Amino acid sequence: MTDQYNNTISRRSFLTNGAIAAGTIAVGGGVLGAFNLNSVRAADEVVQSWPLPYVQLDVEKAKELGYWGYMSSQCSYGAFDAVLSQLQEKVGHPYTSIPADMMKWGGTGGAGWATLCGALIGASTAINLVVGKDANTLVEELYKWYTTFPFPEYMPPAGKAGKAEGKLVTSACGSVLCHASVSDWCSVSKYRAEGKERSERCGRLTADVSAKTVQMLNAYHKKMFTPVLKNAESVGECMTCHGKGGTLENTRGKMDCIQCHDDVDTNNLLGHIKQQWNL
Repeated sequence: MTDQYNNTISRRSFLTNGAIAAGTIAVGGGVLGAFNLNSVRAADEVVQSWPLPYVQLDVEKAKELGYWGYMSSQCSYGAFDAVLSQLQEKVGHPYTSIPADMMKWGGTGGAGWATLCGALIGASTAINLVVGKDANTLVEELYKWYTTFPFPEYMPPAGKAGKAEGKLVTSACGSVLCHASVSDWCSVSKYRAEGKERSERCGRLTADVSAKTVQMLNAYHKKMFTPVLKNAESVGECMTCHGKGGTLENTRGKMDCIQCHDDVDTNNLLGHIKQQWNL
């Protein structure tokens, strides 16, 4: 693929330089306007089809790339580069024209706002790049998995950790939000959010998310992917009234409702309804 990419560049260079030379000759011969340089350039322009081409990737390599990508440029970059850099190596163009640095904004849940976990931002972008119209199905499965998975599982080789050595406490936070994920882990582990242990945990989490993403992409492109995870029970229960077509219809979403909102006593639904309507 590298040779093909270089040939593409050489061909483009030839056409452009050739056009300039031909244009010069045309002008020198008094044939102004007979040669349209822009037309030649336009003819060489190829609109890249979407999704981009995909080949089977290495899950274990994705872990390492995601982990060290986090250590160099945080979670969103790490998860995206775990996919992109392998495709750059195996496929070449057009991936060699895509900079992984474009995902740095997603670190710490988007410019430090701790919204959607940065590893999910990077992974979702990579999925959308190579899946196309079915991307949301894979993204949704990734999010459901994330909410129930006890992070972190990945463990770097002894003596080669980026921030902190040894096994770390794990926790499943029930949310895709960076804020909730970090807060839950800090509560369980007793480590501070700005400490090296928390940073190490997020690096390992990025490795786990990267591996899961590549596993799903490999399965999808072998036509072996089937979504199996379900939403939290509270989503179905609460959205009956609060979701589309419900009595209240005052919210949207698929995250576990009771993580942020009070659980509803099913024996006192009337009281809950009165509270919602300020009756």
